[in-house]
Amino acid sequence: MNTKKTLIHDGLVVTKDFIGKYDIVVRGEKIEALGTCGSFSKETFDEKINADGLTVMPGLVEPHVHFDAPFMGGTTDHDLLTGTKACAYGGITSVISFSNQSKGASLIQNVKDWDEKNRGRAYVDWSMHSLIYDAGESTLNEIPDLVKMGVPTYKCFTTYRHSGRLMDDDSLLKVLEKTAQSDGMLMIHCEHDATCEYLTCKAIAEGHKDWIYHAKTRPATAENMAIQRVVDLMKIAEAPVYIVHASTEDSVRIIADAKADGLPIHAETCTHYMMLTDEKLSGEDGYLWICSPPLRKNHDLNQLWIAAEKGPLEVVSSDDAGLPSRMRKDLSEGRFDKVPNGMPGVEPRLTLLYTEGVLKKRIDLQRLVALTSTNPAKLFGLKDKGTLQPGSDADICLFDSKIEWIMTASTLHMNTDFCPFEGKKVTGKTKALLCRGETVLRDYELCGSPGHGKRLFRRLEH
Repeated sequence: MNTKKTLIHDGLVVTKDFIGKYDIVVRGEKIEALGTCGSFSKETFDEKINADGLTVMPGLVEPHVHFDAPFMGGTTDHDLLTGTKACAYGGITSVISFSNQSKGASLIQNVKDWDEKNRGRAYVDWSMHSLIYDAGESTLNEIPDLVKMGVPTYKCFTTYRHSGRLMDDDSLLKVLEKTAQSDGMLMIHCEHDATCEYLTCKAIAEGHKDWIYHAKTRPATAENMAIQRVVDLMKIAEAPVYIVHASTEDSVRIIADAKADGLPIHAETCTHYMMLTDEKLSGEDGYLWICSPPLRKNHDLNQLWIAAEKGPLEVVSSDDAGLPSRMRKDLSEGRFDKVPNGMPGVEPRLTLLYTEGVLKKRIDLQRLVALTSTNPAKLFGLKDKGTLQPGSDADICLFDSKIEWIMTASTLHMNTDFCPFEGKKVTGKTKALLCRGETVLRDYELCGSPGHGKRLFRRLEH
């Protein structure tokens, strides 16, 4: 049993609920005590970490990544090993990826396969969401057991009919009903498929193949329509729903109205939607910024910051799904609709939100912690994460808010040849990271073991 006793002293401690100068006592894997600076005798500790000048916050929770994921002929850059390495540099101590089973395959067997495949391959703690492509009897019958196995969240799509992922209204109602019965939460990718397919076919027929047509054929209207449809279906079969990657001004309004009506709806946005616009798709290398939903307009970006500060957005994730640049270009064959979608972003999230959010006074430090740690921990059933209260896991990020650097693919530690924020001058970097008491990152460098991270069994609290 790990009984090592560590003192983290003289740091600016920030949680969702309070901010101030405190010392933190860690014994083994847990936080034992929190006190004003100088409350504890340093002589009694096995290790002392001087946090003077640093911001000390709960380890981040990243609830939306695609590790080792096949899509449109490619496979994402990160697997659990390289992905959790990037997580550590980004201050993340818990990450939830999507497992990837084929349509009709067993959800339960897929969880078992992921457990077996990823044993001993994570620097930080991890969990998974399942993917649901149909509402057949076998799939619906597995949902209660999936929840009991510690995987209470699963995602479906209102688009991608061409790849067999589309869930129609009838299927969504069945899954919502089973979700309500099973104490799960349904995550939904919202884009109106008929609109996207109609506009895509029309654009190709008219000879439009440029990258910018990805944004033009998956317009804000398509996302808004799909979210409104989900809200309407929730009124028929009410169950907890989490809208992934909300990206439009109107989408957050629809979600806010639904919350005001008492529906159990939650929502996130992603770092790239808060900082990049569809202008990135206009250049020759625009395929590198193709994701779904696509990057939006400045007015959407501005509204997302307001919604992140005041609600209804509760989480900012990365939706990390980068693929090798050459692979993306080759598979596209010069057409916007054939580019494998997704961008890397798991490591930069904390630094970007600090630089563009806190320093520009769009959000404060406590809201930053809420959006990236406390809220996702609570929403996704990680009861010992996202807090620095005694008794919680000793997941602690020591963030250097003074250091300035240039963000590029080469200055990051992701397993990718591309950075969506290439050349951006940023402020702040994770200096040290503890995951359940073990130091994973020290003095900005990885020092942890890939055998330390464990699969987390989650249970939702409704």
